Amino acid sequence: MLWLRDILAAHQLLLALFQGQAFFVLGLSIVFLARRSARLAVARGLPSLAVFGFCEALVAWSLGWFLLWEEWPPWLAWSRVFLLAVGFISLSIFALQTLFSLKERPWMRWVFGSGLLALWLIGLVTTHLIGAPSEQTRLAAEITARYILALPGGLVSAWGLRRQTYRTIEPERLPQVKPYLRITYIALGAFAFFGGLIGPAAVSFPAKWINRDTFLQMTGVPVSLPLGLCGLAMTYGIVRALGEVLGEMELWLESVERMQALASERERIGRELHDGIIQSIYAAGLMLEGAQHSIPDEPEAANAQLTRAIESLNRTIKDIRRYIFDLRGEMLNDDLEIGLRKMLKDFRVNTLLETEFIVEGTNTRLLRTEDRQHIFQIAREGLTNVARHARARRVQVKLRYGTSAMKLCISDDGIGLSALPINKGQGLRNIRERARLLDGMLDIDTTPDEGMTLILTVPYQDNA
Repeated sequence: MLWLRDILAAHQLLLALFQGQAFFVLGLSIVFLARRSARLAVARGLPSLAVFGFCEALVAWSLGWFLLWEEWPPWLAWSRVFLLAVGFISLSIFALQTLFSLKERPWMRWVFGSGLLALWLIGLVTTHLIGAPSEQTRLAAEITARYILALPGGLVSAWGLRRQTYRTIEPERLPQVKPYLRITYIALGAFAFFGGLIGPAAVSFPAKWINRDTFLQMTGVPVSLPLGLCGLAMTYGIVRALGEVLGEMELWLESVERMQALASERERIGRELHDGIIQSIYAAGLMLEGAQHSIPDEPEAANAQLTRAIESLNRTIKDIRRYIFDLRGEMLNDDLEIGLRKMLKDFRVNTLLETEFIVEGTNTRLLRTEDRQHIFQIAREGLTNVARHARARRVQVKLRYGTSAMKLCISDDGIGLSALPINKGQGLRNIRERARLLDGMLDIDTTPDEGMTLILTVPYQDNA
C-alpha cells in the first residue's frame, strides 16, 4: 500500500480541491432545499450549516492556492483565517439550533454568533498587542478557532442532530429518515476530529503532536481526503433525509389538493343544482299547488296549470339527465376521436359557430376510461368557455398522436384570455386539476383580440 500513500501525498492539490468541492456542494444543496423544508424543525438550522459549507470550501481552495504559490500574500492569509472562523462559528450556531428551539427567538442565534466572533477577535487583537509576529498571530488564531469552535461545534452538532431527530420526527417517518441523518451526524463527529483537532503544526500542545504534517507522515494520507469525505457524507445524508420527508409532504399535499378539488366540485354542483334544477322544481310545485286550489272552481284553468307543471317537470327531468351525463361522461365507452367528434357536432348545432376537427398521427395506445373521461371534460369545459366568453366565430379542435404523448389543442379566433373572466371562475381550475390527474401539462397561448389556444399534453402511461 506504499504506492497508494505516495500517490495521495503527491496529489495534495487535487485533494484540497476535492475537499472544497464537497463542502461547496453541501452549501449549495442546503440553499436549494432549505426553503422547501422551512416547516421542518430539523431543517431550521440548515442555513447556518450552508454558510459553514461555503466558508469551508473557500478555505480548502485557498490551501490549494498556497500549494501553488508556496508563499501566501498577507491579504489572502488573513482572509483565509477570517473565513475559517466565520465557518466554524456558523457550525457552532447550527449546534445551538439543534439543542434549543429558536423559532420564537431567532435573534439569539445572531447574539450567540456575534459573541463568539467578538471573543475570537478580542483574542486575536490581544495576541497582536503583546507583540507577537503576524505569522504567529495568524497561526494562533487558526488553532484557537479549531480547538474552541470547530471541535466542540462538530461534536455538539452531531449529538444535537441525533437528539433532535428523535424528538421532532414522527415515529412512523423515523425509519425512513434515520439512516440518512445518522450518516450526517457521524460525518459531523468525524469533522470535529479531522477539522477541529488536526490543524497546522505549532510549538504548543497538542498542535505540536497532532497536526496535518504528523497525520500525513503517520498515514500517508493528506487530511483533505477525510475532510472531503466528511463533506460528501453530510451532503448525502442531508439531501436524502430531506428528500424522503419532502416526498412524503408532496404526497400529503397532493391528497389535500384532491380533497380541495372535490370540495370545490361539490360546491359547484350544489350551486348549479340550486340555481337551475331546484328552482325549476320549486316553480313546478307552485303551479301544482295553484292547480289544486283551482280544481273546484276553475277546472279548465287548473288543467292548464297541470299541463304547464308537467311540461316544466319534463324539462327538469331532461336537465337532470343531461347533468348526470355531464358528470358521468356520456361518452365513456366512445373512442377519444369519436367522442370528440360528437362533442364538436353538438357544439356546432348549439352555438352555430364554424368548427373544424383535425386528427394527426395514428392512435397506437389505448387510453384508460378514466383518462378519456378527464380529456372529454377538459374539452367540454374549453368549448363552453369559448361559447360563453370568447365572442369567437370559428373554433378548431386538433388531436395529435405522438410517439410518447397525446396532444389536444382547442383554438378560437375570439377576444383572447385577457378579456375573459376565466380566472375568476372555477372552469380553469377544474381544467388544471384534471390535467394534473392525467400527469399532463396544460398550456394557454393567447393574444388580445387574436384568440386563444388551449393545449393539453398527456403522456402515455406504461400500463395503458
